[in-house]
Amino acid sequence: MVRAKVFGVGLAVLLLTATALAQKPGWPKELVIAEVPVESAADYASRYAPFLDYLKGRLGIPVRLFVATDYTAVMLAQAQGQVHVAFYGPASYVDAIEKAKAPIEAFVKEDSIRSGLFYYSLMISKKGSGIRTLQDARGKDFAFVDPESTSGYKVPMAYFCLEAKIRPREYFSRVFFAGTHENVILGVARGTIPVGVTWDTGISIAQAKGQIRGLEEFEVLWKSDPIPSSPWAYRKDLPQDLKDALRKAFLEFKDTPQGAEWLKARGLKGFAPASDRDYDPFRKINDALKRPECQL
Repeated sequence: MVRAKVFGVGLAVLLLTATALAQKPGWPKELVIAEVPVESAADYASRYAPFLDYLKGRLGIPVRLFVATDYTAVMLAQAQGQVHVAFYGPASYVDAIEKAKAPIEAFVKEDSIRSGLFYYSLMISKKGSGIRTLQDARGKDFAFVDPESTSGYKVPMAYFCLEAKIRPREYFSRVFFAGTHENVILGVARGTIPVGVTWDTGISIAQAKGQIRGLEEFEVLWKSDPIPSSPWAYRKDLPQDLKDALRKAFLEFKDTPQGAEWLKARGLKGFAPASDRDYDPFRKINDALKRPECQL
């Protein structure tokens, strides 16, 4: 009888807790987060597990990762309400708003171990390949990442157009999109891609995974000016208390044991507050890339 009463009390507590969570006005039954592709899809589930568990514990609702094949899929999924929170590059964040009409707002951004609240686009070749300058790369195959990638397309494309005065399809033998930063980095490291562009944080991620030794494997043909670090954005129509809880959870992740480990593997110290206006410079880049002379 005593055991039955104890069980009954425990069940009642669980039910009350579940009811309390379910009663939060406007909160989804499950929070869905996404990231524009920087690695192979197979790596995401295992890598994100500690972060998903942490968010679930902080928010009190299930948290699921949406894995997309390209940047546009993430933009459209968040625009259509299938994704509540997403990680973007600066330019793809602006495109999600301007092209996909996603009602979103940046709330935190990455704080990198290597470069703080900024990161860089790098044009790389394999060390020892004989390609040490942009002039050496002429007539070689060239890889971008994705048409919506900031460091993997838009920033280097703006450089080609506005500074170097180069039309890539005329300058290189073949120009293609590799799909992810990881594909570019590993392709260059293995010698299957002569020249490509990526982000410096991607080098850190590949090094932490044991895929490369580090930046010393590459020649850096060009390095961009500092790029404001990449944002996480939530839908504006989420309840304010959920948005507040998300911001607080992201900012405090670095203070947890699993958070410190997870962030270090990603090349990060943590997250910092962000706002939409941080990404106004990329609205200007988007405008520049609409010019006829700035096309591939």
